[in-house]
Amino acid sequence: MWYFTPYILLPLAAAVLAMVAILQAWPYRRLPVAKVFLGMMVATIWWSLCNALELTNATVDGKTFLTSIQYVSVAGVPVLWLLFALFYTNRDHWVSRQLVLGLAGWQGVILLGAWTNHWHRLMWPSVELVYTANGLWVLTGPNGPLWYIGVASAYSIVLIGTIVMIDQARRSRALYRAQALSLLIGAVLPWVASILFVTGRSPIPSIDTTPVAFALSGIAFSVAMQRFRALDMVPAARETIVDQMPDAIIVVDMQDRLIDLNPAAQALLVVSPLAIGRSLAEVAPPWLAAQVRDRYEGQFEVTQPRPDGDLTYDMRCTTLRDRRGLPSGRIIVLRDITLLKQAALALREAKEAAEAANQAKSTFLATMSHELRTPLTAILGYSEFIREDLRKRDQPDLAADLDRVIVAGRHLLALINDVLELARLESHAIQIHPEAITIAALLNEVAQTMQGLAHKNQNALTVTCEPDIPPVMADPVRLRQILINLIGNACKFTEHGQVTVHCYRRAPDVLQIDIHDTGIGIPADQLARLFEPFMQVDSGTTRRYGGAGLGLAISQRLCQAMGGEIIVVSEPQRGSTFSVLLPLQAHPHPESSSL
Repeated sequence: MWYFTPYILLPLAAAVLAMVAILQAWPYRRLPVAKVFLGMMVATIWWSLCNALELTNATVDGKTFLTSIQYVSVAGVPVLWLLFALFYTNRDHWVSRQLVLGLAGWQGVILLGAWTNHWHRLMWPSVELVYTANGLWVLTGPNGPLWYIGVASAYSIVLIGTIVMIDQARRSRALYRAQALSLLIGAVLPWVASILFVTGRSPIPSIDTTPVAFALSGIAFSVAMQRFRALDMVPAARETIVDQMPDAIIVVDMQDRLIDLNPAAQALLVVSPLAIGRSLAEVAPPWLAAQVRDRYEGQFEVTQPRPDGDLTYDMRCTTLRDRRGLPSGRIIVLRDITLLKQAALALREAKEAAEAANQAKSTFLATMSHELRTPLTAILGYSEFIREDLRKRDQPDLAADLDRVIVAGRHLLALINDVLELARLESHAIQIHPEAITIAALLNEVAQTMQGLAHKNQNALTVTCEPDIPPVMADPVRLRQILINLIGNACKFTEHGQVTVHCYRRAPDVLQIDIHDTGIGIPADQLARLFEPFMQVDSGTTRRYGGAGLGLAISQRLCQAMGGEIIVVSEPQRGSTFSVLLPLQAHPHPESSSL
């Protein structure tokens, strides 16, 4: 027989609020603490619904059955609460298979006793259906020894979890303390209500107010989920992270008294956690106390003197503020950067040594080039003088030999000039003098100069230039040198093909000159190193075409000195395109003033 009573609204409200808590915790279901929390809420819903049904039933058998199946939650919730408290407070290492099986087995015995009470009567020796003045049908009767054992067991398990949570709340910072207290209130309320009912002190006679406590429990859990982000910010995570950080973290109040410090700070200050409450000036070494005094915000570098070598720390100070925004203390974080400083010093010394070596190399090359060029110039001059004299005396055989000497000498002089040019570029000894250049006229002039080399390899050399290109600001001598080198390379590495020079605007303020050929091309793996000094594609190319691999390196550096660059696209056996990019206004390289 069933009947309606308004008292069922209380357990139903508790079930609804527990469902809300489940929905809020569901996104964190992969976390162990969240899994236990969800299990505890499911058990809460089961207990509340069974209690509501039991309140509306008016038969002995129905109430007995509904009371016995409630024991699924009565036996399970204490275990889940203890596991939740252990996971939440970072004591999950206490949760072993033996502990879980032991608790489940013991509570399972209590549950089995409730289900089989009609056989042994150890849970409830006898029951009687009574109609109370409140309009409720309730079961009354004495409780058996197994019931008392079950109550003592459940209260003991809940008590352990409660003590763990209280300890966590005591040690937690403000936000985490509010979390722990909210969860603690939500879990303890049902058991307080249960104790009041068992001892006959329930505020509503003959009514188990545990469902009311479950409603308040659901509210407390909802507050913890919404306001304090329970399961999102677990205080155990803070302790694990901060305590394992190698950086020393020191927290002091406005009177410079220690209120917290992690193990790294304890090692630095050579103190124990018992130092909390003492003045920082008392426990900190003099070198640190002097450097943190009156520093509330900022980043500083401090030094710890030591006999075996000073240690350097990066110190960051941050002001702590209360809820009203008023200063309440300071956080001081010290990171040992000694190795970083040593590495930076070693790197700086290595850089200076490399720069000195590079300068010495450039000086050596410049000196040797000058020393070689002076006698070589004299040799070429005397050779040309003797050749002319032999021609006047009609001795062509000897003149031909001198021709070969002069050609080889001029090749060697060109090589020496390239080495000297590179050395001067690397030592920033070349001056760039930009001026307005009509690019079409310069390209035609260079093309006329290179026609002989193009015809030698039976190549067609053509130049096109888009109209209305404004004068470009560049050094005419250096730009001519770049174009002669690039067009000369195109003619040299192309036979029976085409060399095309095309000038146009790449962008409103960028001029681009493409030198395209149909020659041998360049492998893709060589393109990245193409502008390095003395770079050659392969030894066969060097033997066949000659050259020292300096032309492109010099051209790239000269182009960069004028604020531009040279880029290349190439495919073996299909040809190459070298593109000179220059600003249409003078944008000299930062080093151009000394190049």
